[in-house]
Amino acid sequence: MQTKAVTALYDYWTRQRGDRTIPLRGTIEPADIASILPDVFILEHSRLADPHFRLAGTRICAQFARELKGAAFDQLFAPDQRNRVARIAENVMAHAAPAVMQVALVDGTLETTEAEIVLLPVATKGRTADRIIGALAPLAGQPPPLAAFRYATLGALSVIDTSRMPGFSGSRPAVPMPTSIMAIRPAGLGQTMSRVLHLRIFEGGRQVDDA
Repeated sequence: MQTKAVTALYDYWTRQRGDRTIPLRGTIEPADIASILPDVFILEHSRLADPHFRLAGTRICAQFARELKGAAFDQLFAPDQRNRVARIAENVMAHAAPAVMQVALVDGTLETTEAEIVLLPVATKGRTADRIIGALAPLAGQPPPLAAFRYATLGALSVIDTSRMPGFSGSRPAVPMPTSIMAIRPAGLGQTMSRVLHLRIFEGGRQVDDA
């Protein structure tokens, strides 16, 4: 994690979940994360629709020059990546598995800005994740875009094993994402993660490179 917004949101999410696998939505107080709210969003999922924005911070909406509430999360991405991105978000909820996405934001002049997105599962009740709280932030030192962002492209994916890693902060390197990674329905996530050994999973305070 390389940006203030993403790191702060993950640390807050970790504190609010305590001994639970994931925090309850009721424990998330906007006032507690006021400094990063413009970069924060909430996704929800239903049987009839892919994960979509319930709320989106003002800076995110301004960067894409449109109101994102109600829009599908995968619509932020290039058309050939949308199915894969929707499956990633579904799997974050289905398996309570936080993920960090390294992306390139493409503006109207086709210039790119490197950024990261964190996806953190949240439950409105019980123990089943049915929402995601996340943040999107350009990496430090990136020049401002010349025009509004048109879409994002996904470059790398990191999954965090919270059962072995109570806290996670600071800058960590990412790895290129295989075409097949998480581009599946939730039931197959465990098998795919064990087969694709060069997916980086953070656990126990160290990074594991199995490739």
